[in-house]
Amino acid sequence: MKNITKTNKTQLFIITSNYKYFFELNRALKRLKIRFKIVAFNDPLPNPPSLILTTSEEVQKIKNLKKEHIVLPFDDSKEDFDKYVFDILKIYNCGAEIHSQLLFSIDPGDTIGLAVFLDGTFFYSQTFFAKTNLISNIKKCVEKIDEEDHKNEIQLLFKVGRGVLPLTLELINTIYDTFYKKESLIVNIVNESKSSKVKFQKFFTNFSKHEISALILALRKGIKVNKHTYHNFFELRRNKEIKERLEKELDEISFLMKEQELLKSLLFDLVHCRITLDDAFKIIEEKKAVSTLTYD
Repeated sequence: MKNITKTNKTQLFIITSNYKYFFELNRALKRLKIRFKIVAFNDPLPNPPSLILTTSEEVQKIKNLKKEHIVLPFDDSKEDFDKYVFDILKIYNCGAEIHSQLLFSIDPGDTIGLAVFLDGTFFYSQTFFAKTNLISNIKKCVEKIDEEDHKNEIQLLFKVGRGVLPLTLELINTIYDTFYKKESLIVNIVNESKSSKVKFQKFFTNFSKHEISALILALRKGIKVNKHTYHNFFELRRNKEIKERLEKELDEISFLMKEQELLKSLLFDLVHCRITLDDAFKIIEEKKAVSTLTYD
């Protein structure tokens, strides 16, 4: 998983005297490039919103906790440390509340880019060199999110680039086979046009070009399919409704590709968790409206 320095008001603090716990935590947070501060048990606590990390044995030693503080204790007798780090990243980027939608935006190819969002807020991104590793990562992510709320099944939304049809079809087939028990599963096939041509590497040095492509695809709505129609998607292009949607999709893509500064700004704010995907779509629509008025 990758992350970059967060710029909003939420801060992360560690309060512990457990050296083994601190060593593992310090290594994980540095790998994720998450900044943190060390606080002593007797130090004044930071004002919320803040995420406080400690062990289950040491929680009672922390004084002056407020209900607004988010405390995430680790119990090494019951808990998997990888899951603990997963929860830290999720809360740090996306908040502690229960979420309703998990989006996987995928740029297929020999090298695969993945960008993950929770309720439209950027969660993490990663690059894969094999489809099996990609699917394994997605499965683990879904399983860990499902553990948090057994009562309400989270909606899974996949946006899959359709640049190379055989790869797209194979990937979507694997998605349906893997998550066949999921009732709330949506797949959108997304036009990849020019997504890999955008040269933003120097602005997003913590992201591979494949991850940047996946982020760009997340900003495209795509065409919704289901497990009965995705094999025939390109035949369905003859359908008048599908054809109109494809033309609208291409128009939206063309606008954003012309507005490179806007695209860069949106991506920057997304990965810093300043805006959600819904916010980004609203900004795009507003800019399009202004552009149309100016042109007229």
